[in-house]
Amino acid sequence: MRIEKVNLIAYGPFSKESLEFEKLEHDFHIIYGPNEAGKSSLLRALTAALFGIRERTEDNFLHHNDQMRIGMTLRRKEGETLSFVRKKGRR
Repeated sequence: MRIEKVNLIAYGPFSKESLEFEKLEHDFHIIYGPNEAGKSSLLRALTAALFGIRERTEDNFLHHNDQMRIGMTLRRKEGETLSFVRKKGRR
């Protein structure tokens, strides 16, 4: 399974941003940028989308807990896709 797209709807310093991981020959992506560009926030967003937003998250400084949303599209080897949106909550 591979990550195709991440939608940072409302998470950390991001509002309505998205990042697509294009399928390339080697299919290896490096994310780089200057300090404070959001690389660590993106890494936390990827983890939160897959496993849930932590109850005591540090990424609610711009968006209230009930507004936090991360979307993701995953693709299986067989070509089938799964798209979902994760929201902050206890369930």
